[in-house]
Amino acid sequence: MAEAGYAIEESRGHGSRSGLVIGLIFISLGVVFLIDKFYPGLGFISKMWPVVIIAWGLAVFVAGFLPPLSISRVLEGGLIGTIGVILLFNTIGKVPFDYWLNLAVLWPVALIAAGFAILGAVNQNMILRSLAPVTIIATLILALVYQNVIFKDRGMTDFSFSRSMASGIKKGSASMDFSVGKLSLGATNKLYNIDAKEFADAKKPQLDVSQGDSAVDLRIKPQNNVRFLPGNREREWTVLLSRDIDWEFNVKTGVSKSELDLSKLKVSKLNLKGGVGSIKVRFGDRVKKANAVINAGVSQLRVLVPKATGVRLKVNRGISSSDFRNINLRRVGREDDNVFETPDYEQAGKKLNLDIDIGVSNFAVEGY
Repeated sequence: MAEAGYAIEESRGHGSRSGLVIGLIFISLGVVFLIDKFYPGLGFISKMWPVVIIAWGLAVFVAGFLPPLSISRVLEGGLIGTIGVILLFNTIGKVPFDYWLNLAVLWPVALIAAGFAILGAVNQNMILRSLAPVTIIATLILALVYQNVIFKDRGMTDFSFSRSMASGIKKGSASMDFSVGKLSLGATNKLYNIDAKEFADAKKPQLDVSQGDSAVDLRIKPQNNVRFLPGNREREWTVLLSRDIDWEFNVKTGVSKSELDLSKLKVSKLNLKGGVGSIKVRFGDRVKKANAVINAGVSQLRVLVPKATGVRLKVNRGISSSDFRNINLRRVGREDDNVFETPDYEQAGKKLNLDIDIGVSNFAVEGY
């Protein structure tokens, strides 16, 4: 009888917890929808939906204190609530959504938390098991503080590099290692003109230039390991290179918006490795033949090519005609080769060979 009574009480405890969680979630949903009903112009649902997650976390947190006390439930509720609060900061504009992308560099924390959870389960040690959610909660909060998105705006500092065009230089190679922010590439009458906007406490980008009688080699990269985007500020590089040199580019981006306008440059080779964000590449027709290898990562990729240029496209996965706009690209060879060409490719005076790895990103090739 005693055991049966205990089972009944335990069942009631679990029922009370479940009812508390469900009840608070329904109340939160009702409040959000009610406010949006009477004040639709506020965009309340689009901005305040994380309140439901916060309520869920609060309910789990409070339920953990109901008999019998469950520390794991308390910490689980704290973790859910913390995620909800940060999402709320995202939707109301206090914290950029890039915050979650930047957390990817802290992936070892997930291993640490998993290790605590496994050790706690094997040894039946509540303290070790509790360290798993505590580690994740602390990481989320410290990431906010590190980014200074709430407490401080670090401001920006401008840097510039420039050199006049030297006679005799016919070829050039340029390597750009960019991390987060916005990267723009274009043409100039100078050898190079580079404007960099960095966070106020960051060092000047490192530019190495090696110049010979007929060739030049440029390499630019940040001196700081830029990990996070503080506030709504944005790092930005504008790189303008000589329109009179036959260039080979090696570009690496991270969490960024990249706009590469190559239409006024002589580009014979492009090797582009993307990360997360968006990439727009506009090719020109100033060289007889250009080769481009693009690994888009998980970035949205948009490629623009002159309509008069013969294009040969090879992609790593299946695509459809809806990915082509204002350009006639037809499949050639076997279907699983994913190779496409414009009808006049072989006879075209200007050719562009594209080898693209588009991962899980959105993709489009457009003629202009």
